[in-house]
Amino acid sequence: MKTTLAALISLTVLILSAAAVFAQKEISASDLMERLTSMAAEVPPPPRVTEAEVVELEEGDPETYIFIKEAKAHPPEPENLGGDGVISLTRMDNGETLSARYRRRNGAYSRKALARISGLMRCSLTGRETQIAVKLVELLDAVEDRFGGRGIVLLSGYRTPRHNGSVPGAARRSLHMLGWAADIAVPGQTPDSVAEYATSLRAGGVGRYPDAGFTHLDAGRSRYWSVTGSRKRGR
Repeated sequence: MKTTLAALISLTVLILSAAAVFAQKEISASDLMERLTSMAAEVPPPPRVTEAEVVELEEGDPETYIFIKEAKAHPPEPENLGGDGVISLTRMDNGETLSARYRRRNGAYSRKALARISGLMRCSLTGRETQIAVKLVELLDAVEDRFGGRGIVLLSGYRTPRHNGSVPGAARRSLHMLGWAADIAVPGQTPDSVAEYATSLRAGGVGRYPDAGFTHLDAGRSRYWSVTGSRKRGR
């Protein structure tokens, strides 16, 4: 099952990349095959962890969550962080994909596109949805575009209280429960490189998990941490 899912995700990323190439200019079939071969060589293996393991890793680190009672009463204000207003996501658990223009060229946000994004980032345990913070979408968009616009693999998005508390002894409040956080992987990039760029934006929380192959991004206060094996460094 894991092998099949890994192949599906890699193929999906490859298709998204090919579509981007076609959108830029018309190329011959032979050129396309050559580029696909090159792209395939660049696509790394998908993250080696399940979402349940991601939750356990995060909840074991006190810097990866903020209690809801201490969060702002309203979602963080949207902030254009330099992305092109189009985002492509692939769910790790089922291979579901989405490409949507959530911000129009005049700067206005598309409610329909944002609703689709919230739907894709739904809780994997219950299927419930919440409105994903637009600032988080902008952060994900900026990261995606910085690394070639080939899409983002989503390990974990919104989590219901039931899902977030599914790990024995885990914290019961998390920015994932507000729709403000996402755990991601960017094809062809290491968690370190993704985290380094996201940190430079100073737009929220950034956690790097190089051993597990993912990066945590959220629209909370600006902060940074790193977990390598059982060692944690943060600021």
